[in-house]
Amino acid sequence: MKPDEPMKPAVRPSPTGPAASRGVTMVELMVAVTISLLITLVIAQLFLGSRQTFATTDDVSRMQENTRFAQQLLIRMVHLAGYKSQPNSISLTVFNPATTPALAAADGGGTAPDTLTIRYQGAGDGLGAPDGTVVDCLGAAVDSGGFAVNTFSIAPNPVTGRNGFFCSNGGVAQELVPDVQNMQLLFGEDNDADLSADYYVPWPQVLNPSNIVSVRIALLFETPTNVSKALADATTYTLDPVTPVVLGPFNDRRIRRVVTTTMNLRNRTP
Repeated sequence: MKPDEPMKPAVRPSPTGPAASRGVTMVELMVAVTISLLITLVIAQLFLGSRQTFATTDDVSRMQENTRFAQQLLIRMVHLAGYKSQPNSISLTVFNPATTPALAAADGGGTAPDTLTIRYQGAGDGLGAPDGTVVDCLGAAVDSGGFAVNTFSIAPNPVTGRNGFFCSNGGVAQELVPDVQNMQLLFGEDNDADLSADYYVPWPQVLNPSNIVSVRIALLFETPTNVSKALADATTYTLDPVTPVVLGPFNDRRIRRVVTTTMNLRNRTP
């Protein structure tokens, strides 16, 4: 090689033999597959847990909204029971206990739901032009001298087949709140004229409907879907401790809640 000629790098021969063709061993492959499966299982468990939590939270939120609306509606209706367009008119004449009672009910018997009817008069010019301050359970305005007759009941939804909270104003009942399983009623009677209930009894045990000053309404709400709980519902629910009325267990995955509210008849109490 001449002195001024650059030196060329040496070319190494390609490796040959077993070391050149060595791949992944069966043990390494099994370890990798096992680790991958474990990671997949952990991710799947996290996903399923998050999905269950979301479903439960969403169902409970919807049940709480149903509870709030039903309570607000019933409180407003019960407060209006016995309202007269003309304050000086005689109550027993306007709300005749035999024909137009301010409050009436039908006992379902056993664990069957009860039915509640609330009657009151409206406000307006009395000539067919209500002022809109008094409406029935379906939102229709009631004129002065006219009657709102609201009948609340529990009935199956014609589409889903599941029980809901219905109301009618003399026509076809309409569902106001879905997923209400049952309703039980107790009535507070005032027999000593002190304007407070002396006791609470079911409708068949009421001595004088004109002496009713408050109503205790127990509603059994349930979540809209059957995936709210991880385990089947094995709980029993007491709606009426007097009779008593106990429902369940239902053995499904819905969450249920008994909501009991005592409401006074504002037109019979201070």
